[in-house]
Amino acid sequence: MRELNDLMEQISGRFSIETVPVKIGDEVLKIVQIRDYEEYILDRIEASDPNVTEAPFWAKLWEASLLLAYFLGKQPVKPDSRMLEIGAGIGIVGIYAARCGHKITITDINEDALMFARANALLNGLMDLDIRRLDWSDPGETLRYDVIVGSEVVYDRRSYPLLVDFLRRSLTPEGVIFLAKNADLPAPTFFVELTRCFEFKKTSQTLRMDDEVQQIELFAVRHKQPKDG
Repeated sequence: MRELNDLMEQISGRFSIETVPVKIGDEVLKIVQIRDYEEYILDRIEASDPNVTEAPFWAKLWEASLLLAYFLGKQPVKPDSRMLEIGAGIGIVGIYAARCGHKITITDINEDALMFARANALLNGLMDLDIRRLDWSDPGETLRYDVIVGSEVVYDRRSYPLLVDFLRRSLTPEGVIFLAKNADLPAPTFFVELTRCFEFKKTSQTLRMDDEVQQIELFAVRHKQPKDG
């Protein structure tokens, strides 16, 4: 598979990588990731890498992504429903959703993240998965989606107004947004911003991974409905 080979050559030329099995539900995905995320960050900082303006959160396999992927895999597949993943990183959520039959577009602003996501899609047999760059501040033609999903996308306060405005313009009137985040990383300012346009419900789930316990919050977000009278 030439495209996959070319991508893997590009990635391995710049990063120390490994391909690992990731089990979600009854599926086992093959995922290319940076070999040691923490060591990668430290090496770049110690080398005074001028490109390190912020931590590359896109490169980490987040626990919230695993929970969101599993949740989407349990949702009924609707052939006419359009799904969008924002801040996809290396692509686990969207790839698993696609493997479960959902029609999903995977997006991120970071070109390296998109390169990993494309490789991971091909590794898992998804030859035609729609993977593209998306900037919330300049999204181009505004498409409407029935479902928008994202995990660990509310870590940067500066992005909150842009993100909420993008979600407002991109969600169909009856659509739903599913967001997942680690409960240890509160983002109250985001939810204040969110309630300008949306209402939401929250559930929590305990996730055990590598002998660690993480509390993950899952939010279902919808447009505010006009009040009667």
